[in-house]
Amino acid sequence: MANTTALNSTLTQDQVERLLVMPLEQESTYLRVGFPVFTSSGEPIKVPSLTSMGTPTYVTEGSAIPEVSASTSEIELLPSSVKSVKTISKVSSELIRQSVVAIESAFSMKMTADVARILDAALWDGDGTGGAPTGICNFSGITSVGTAAGTVSVDDLYDMQEAAMDAYVMPTEMTWALSPANFTRIRKLSDSTDVKFLTPSLAAGAPATLLGSPYVVTSHMPDDQILLFDRNQVAVGMDTRASITILDQTYASTDEVGIRIVARYDTQPMNAEAVVSLSGITA
Repeated sequence: MANTTALNSTLTQDQVERLLVMPLEQESTYLRVGFPVFTSSGEPIKVPSLTSMGTPTYVTEGSAIPEVSASTSEIELLPSSVKSVKTISKVSSELIRQSVVAIESAFSMKMTADVARILDAALWDGDGTGGAPTGICNFSGITSVGTAAGTVSVDDLYDMQEAAMDAYVMPTEMTWALSPANFTRIRKLSDSTDVKFLTPSLAAGAPATLLGSPYVVTSHMPDDQILLFDRNQVAVGMDTRASITILDQTYASTDEVGIRIVARYDTQPMNAEAVVSLSGITA
């Protein structure tokens, strides 16, 4: 590691991909969902969307087809108001020399986990303040099926599925997001024959499902809210200038080496109606 830091204090893009981006996508519950990812070199990303193509109509043979004008809009990812997540950790030169494990790998795993937790807190339930992105729970224009649900029931979940289908979400594209508390509440729900609505996976690698759709359980979801969304209708923006830098001179006076990580992500709905919310859950 000493030779590496002396020769190149900033890791190459391939090294950053291996040590930061890929582990971050595996560690973060939000990035692991599989949302479409748009990359940028630091500038804001404009994602166009088609809001209306007019209303088709039946036309008599030989008659003129009415002309309509398409309506378009766009969403913006990674505006200047969204800041980077940054962290620096120090390790003594003695530990580097004496460690029986790869310090690079150990520190990368720990720091990636720390960054993933910060990102998840914002991407799931962030309010858009302090330089953090606005999370999916607080998107504007999402579909609400109730704000005072009280005790969650399976009928509430069916209502969420109906609302999603009304927004043209295909059942095969639906994903649930639950807090651990709501996950436990729903685990206890069963039908008249005592069959649980949460279905465990019987095949290796296959996801467990809730009413036929996969689910994500994360402590960054609020306990009073459940989401059901089309994972293809929410965009994630990633700044490709994520970096891991080895600071081999900054802490020379204390004979330590610093490792700095910088990462910047954002999220926005491409179709806010495809995100269905049930809130006000108390039990």
